[in-house]
Amino acid sequence: MKVNIQFDHTPRCNICEVSRDLFVGHESIKDTVYAAVEIPSYDKALPLRVTVNCIRNDTLPFETIKVSAKLFDVSASGPTVSVCNFEVLEGKPSVLESVTILLRDQLYSRLMQLRKPRHRLDFLEKRYGLQHCRTVVNDGFLLEPYWCAVSHCFPSREGVVDFYETQFVFVKDKNHRLGDPIPSERLDESFMLGAASQATLKLAALKYPVSLELISPSPSLKDDDSIYAFADFRTLLALGVTSGSHINISNKVTSRMVRIFVLVHPHRFESFTIYSTPRLLASFQGDFNVTISKCTVNEIQLPTASSVSIARVGSWNQCQKIYQNIILTKLKLFFTTKRRILHVGDMIPISFDTTLATLYSEDLDSGLSDSTFLDSSLLNQKEDALVWFYVEGVKLNDDSHLDAEFVIEPSKTKLVTANIIDKAPLKLSKCDFISYFDLDPVFHYDLTKFPYAQKLTDLLETSLKCKDKRIKISTTVLLRSTAPNCGKSSLVQSIALNLGFHLLAIDCLTLSVNAGSQDSTAKTIGYLRGKIEGVLTNTRPAIVYLSHLDVLIMAKDPNQNPESLRASRAMDLEIAKLITDIASNFEDTVFICSVSDPDSLPTNVRNHMKFELDVPVPDEPQRNAFFEWFLSPSLLNRGLGGNIPRYAVSTDVSLPRLSQHSAGLTPLDIRVIVETAKFQCAKRHKSNDNVLFSPSDYMIISNDDLNFSISKARDDFSASIGAPKIPNVTWDDIGGMDLVKGEIMDTIDMPLKHPELFASGMKKRSGVLFYGPPGTGKTLMAKAIATNFSLNFFSVKGPELLNMYIGESEANVRRVFQKARDAKPCVIFFDELDSVAPKRGNQGDSGGVMDRIVSQLLAELDGMGSSGDGVFVIGATNRPDLLDEALLRPGRFDKLLYLGISDTNEKQCNILQALTRKFDLDDEVDLMAIADKCPFNYTGADFYALCSDAMLNAMTRTAGEIDQKLVEYNESHSDSLTLKHWFDKIATPRDVKVKVAMTDFLKAQRELTPSVSDEELSHYLKVRANFESSN
Repeated sequence: MKVNIQFDHTPRCNICEVSRDLFVGHESIKDTVYAAVEIPSYDKALPLRVTVNCIRNDTLPFETIKVSAKLFDVSASGPTVSVCNFEVLEGKPSVLESVTILLRDQLYSRLMQLRKPRHRLDFLEKRYGLQHCRTVVNDGFLLEPYWCAVSHCFPSREGVVDFYETQFVFVKDKNHRLGDPIPSERLDESFMLGAASQATLKLAALKYPVSLELISPSPSLKDDDSIYAFADFRTLLALGVTSGSHINISNKVTSRMVRIFVLVHPHRFESFTIYSTPRLLASFQGDFNVTISKCTVNEIQLPTASSVSIARVGSWNQCQKIYQNIILTKLKLFFTTKRRILHVGDMIPISFDTTLATLYSEDLDSGLSDSTFLDSSLLNQKEDALVWFYVEGVKLNDDSHLDAEFVIEPSKTKLVTANIIDKAPLKLSKCDFISYFDLDPVFHYDLTKFPYAQKLTDLLETSLKCKDKRIKISTTVLLRSTAPNCGKSSLVQSIALNLGFHLLAIDCLTLSVNAGSQDSTAKTIGYLRGKIEGVLTNTRPAIVYLSHLDVLIMAKDPNQNPESLRASRAMDLEIAKLITDIASNFEDTVFICSVSDPDSLPTNVRNHMKFELDVPVPDEPQRNAFFEWFLSPSLLNRGLGGNIPRYAVSTDVSLPRLSQHSAGLTPLDIRVIVETAKFQCAKRHKSNDNVLFSPSDYMIISNDDLNFSISKARDDFSASIGAPKIPNVTWDDIGGMDLVKGEIMDTIDMPLKHPELFASGMKKRSGVLFYGPPGTGKTLMAKAIATNFSLNFFSVKGPELLNMYIGESEANVRRVFQKARDAKPCVIFFDELDSVAPKRGNQGDSGGVMDRIVSQLLAELDGMGSSGDGVFVIGATNRPDLLDEALLRPGRFDKLLYLGISDTNEKQCNILQALTRKFDLDDEVDLMAIADKCPFNYTGADFYALCSDAMLNAMTRTAGEIDQKLVEYNESHSDSLTLKHWFDKIATPRDVKVKVAMTDFLKAQRELTPSVSDEELSHYLKVRANFESSN
């Protein structure tokens, strides 16, 4: 319910005084009554809601509450919000396990001098009114501005503090998160309008529309809210005007009348800045330093227009016939719902829902254009597009023209919309109209983290500067990426919005193309020309963006039939001609296209692209930026209603860790990860019957939710995009290889932890070759490396690279390394390397495929030392003597590690300990004794077989014992129970527990045959001796 609110600026905490009428019905409750209080906010993405404990105050006026100002960080100076939503809650918040309190340096030092924790709590109780089992605190709860605040609550974001159960942790504010007191600003007398006729201020944009509850004095619902402006009380005091007054704001070329209102606390707006709507800022493009002067007339004195000429501002949506009816209807609603005040030269923004366009057109055709149902539904729909109109001229009743504000009266004013003009759009960097009109959000590319965004921005800015200097230049850009969904379209959209370009985007996937048909070519080109050239006439500056251009055109295949080949060539020539015509006929237009495989583009089309930019799979800092954006409160809770619990991210979620474990994933994958985590969070709350206590509670997205989502994303897309996955093999799974572990730490750990050592130009060693007898743990060691250093793991088998088509085998090698670079830090593991890279010149294949694969592999390995930071290559082979000698030269596989057979009982015992660490061993088992009985030609695989056989023997023995117990039970009870019934009703956990005994190991050892004979082992030792002596 809506009630009045007052703020108490005393030091006490979280006490809500309630008027007598609001306490009716709760007098019998002996425990504390809790309520949810929500005040209006200027930022709708961050609602201001808290839970408070209530006491009755009979002196308060009717329907009034009084809360601590610290709950909402309300300043003691200036006007405050006067209404709020108040809801009495049932029950009591949960008790917090721990509360972390952030303290300023001086306060922390003084508080730590109190040695007993109870004395510190006494200080909080007496100084700030913190009460045992009554006070509700939450993350960010302010105990005293700039001095003391709650930084973290556990296990929930909000709860009651219990002085005996809740653990209080005091932390010094080393990073100045509490902020510094802001000195009171003295008013400059020369700035005041009382002393001068005008003053200069900065004009800025409101991020969201201001609700009527925050506007004081309350305006009429018929007033034109698009000319409202807002400033804090200091600014209004300096200007010498009252809230609700009319003032003039102007720059060198533009002057407008606005109605200014005071910003009520709490707010985070700057002083001496005027905040207004996108409509007003669009009239002041280019210069937001405005002069303020008092207005000599008011709205009542403004003349009424008899005729107003309104032109459409050229854009893609304005030129689509399907949108015309819905746009004109929304324009009509704009003028009929409010008493609009306009000026010649005004820009009028109209937002609408594109999904309603078809339905609305049909309704218009059937005579339902004035339906009240449709009008009301339009106002309440989710709008996703924005168009602009321009006020060209006005006539008064005496046919005179006016260069000042005028009023639109729907019953008296005639509106004429005929012309279409070109105007540069409002830059998103100057005014966030996306948030203001609640359109689909657009990711903002940080140019310091996204180098390709910086390059594209530089190209487009240069194009604008050349246009301003009347230099004829055509800009054509090809965006390419090795994987789909890397964000090429969102990149173009974001930069176009920020730089003020009109965007004409066509997805070639939506075009109906019959490849190889002359008719299809003519229809496709005709459609593209009709769509593009008709819009560009009145749309400047503009970007024509064709995504997935490789769907329309591709490199020629000599095996095509002649007719299809001619049609493909015709399509290539027409696309190239289209690019040339756009660049020559529309000088203010930039042509951009995107492809996934640039090599598939025909040469004549690619030659028309003056610039080519790679849009790679995001690296770790870029993925961190995407996670930060998708997990922001505004996106997490986008589209949620007021009564739906909101999402929040747990404080234990580490964005760098998420970025590290999502290597190789695209922005679309990250978005799916966050959506899946939200679903998991909601599902967890529902399955646990975790009913939220109050609307101020949140559904917390935990680290487990996000980890599950990342794993699911990898499982879903690994087959289609080849996303590498980090294996789960640790050093504990490997035994007897301590020397090899040390060598690996030196080779891989150094470049990862200290990359600055290689900044001087020294190449890092990124290639490691494991060789030795089969079954000695070469593959397992490679997986352990990936896990230990948190690297992604890419396993490549030799036959996977071979392809029957000429050149495709080498292309597969390039793709493997490209995927690894996209997923770095990454390990590429070539198993059985001798089958992938044998000695050149010794192969019998007539095409020389293996020789070309080896050459391509050598070329890729040479690039690892310089451009392949974060990519490590590991090879494993049983026959190093068969490898091409060039692979073993410095800079390639220059670290050779022999993984042999354990030659001491201690090493064998270490392997047995690693393999049996999850076994339930009998007390009599002695692994060293088992190792003493094993010969020195057992490989790691043999020991694995030994332990597996021992476990199988134990299971067989346990099953026999269970059968015997069942027989004895049936004989003693004269019963005939089945085995299933015995397990369900009679058996104890001890009966079904499998313990591996010494006899199981000895039996397995007697039956085991070594996989490597003594003769084979001596051969491998000779190979090692020859190999190491030659290297």
